[in-house]
Amino acid sequence: MSSTPHLLDRLATLTSIRDLELLEFSLLKTVHELFRPEQATMIKYDGSGEVKFTMRYGHDGCHESLKTKKEQPELLSAIRMMRRINAPYHSRLANGNNLSAFPILDFQSLSVCLILESRRPGASNDIKLIQGLLQIYRNFCHLIEDAQRDQLTGLLNRKTFDESIQRVIGMSSSLNTTFQIQQDDRRTHEEAGSCYWLGLIDIDNFKRINDTLGHIYGDEVLLLMSQVMRDSFRESDLLFRFGGEEFVVVTENLDIEGAKTAFERFRLKVDQFDFPQVGQVTISLGAVKVTSADVVHAVLDKADKALYYAKQNGKNIVCFYDELVNQGLIESTQFTLNQDIELF
Repeated sequence: MSSTPHLLDRLATLTSIRDLELLEFSLLKTVHELFRPEQATMIKYDGSGEVKFTMRYGHDGCHESLKTKKEQPELLSAIRMMRRINAPYHSRLANGNNLSAFPILDFQSLSVCLILESRRPGASNDIKLIQGLLQIYRNFCHLIEDAQRDQLTGLLNRKTFDESIQRVIGMSSSLNTTFQIQQDDRRTHEEAGSCYWLGLIDIDNFKRINDTLGHIYGDEVLLLMSQVMRDSFRESDLLFRFGGEEFVVVTENLDIEGAKTAFERFRLKVDQFDFPQVGQVTISLGAVKVTSADVVHAVLDKADKALYYAKQNGKNIVCFYDELVNQGLIESTQFTLNQDIELF
């Protein structure tokens, strides 16, 4: 096979990537270079089949879109048939081109498929090779997913937080930047002034739960807490288990009032939730606005100061760093990029 060396090169590139977005792009580029379709498209859709995100790679390069246009009916019909038979589906378009839909992944909130539009029908060997590439891609997605998730709660882990918050700080510099997250829904800043807020969450009196009931019940509280978080926040929000009984949420809202509503809704849901064998559990939350001028340790320090104030003043409350500073309740801290800080 004359293309074998090139295929091996592309596989080597594909399997060296540890970032899901780059992996998606590399897969489309690999498929396009090997099989030369008119267009290769990765589509993410929800449980109802509604398209949420598309990435296209064609002769004119790569293009992404976030529900910015209606997909053609023929394409949506192919996706429905592919979902129904849970196998590749091939059809012919009105323009005479051939359409092939390949299922790739089913995540908790989104599913992923590959759509190829070609002038000629795919040969059986090519289809087998494409399915093999998709299996490699699928395996690496699961490996990356496992590496990014906390084993107990399934939330994003601390290592992923360090990588993600850098992106969020970078995206805060532009109101027109896409809020991009691994394997979740993506959306644009539809309103001018939209910004990001970080909430640092701590379970109140968690040590007492472990000491009196044991670590098994403590782990169950952590697991149920993560479920309440998923029910309280949007799919586009980033949810992390930060370590121990601490969690982090990064959410996008127009202003502080929107952020307050989101964090208070979560606090209230936890307060009203009946934890088996434990009963009522409460949380304290310190929140801060994320800006393009921030550095990671500064954002965390500000949120931690607001959280500490909440813990020292009754617990089961949400406190915002800037409000506490403006009210003179805590002192502001200035950071520089060269300033050394010991976090632990």
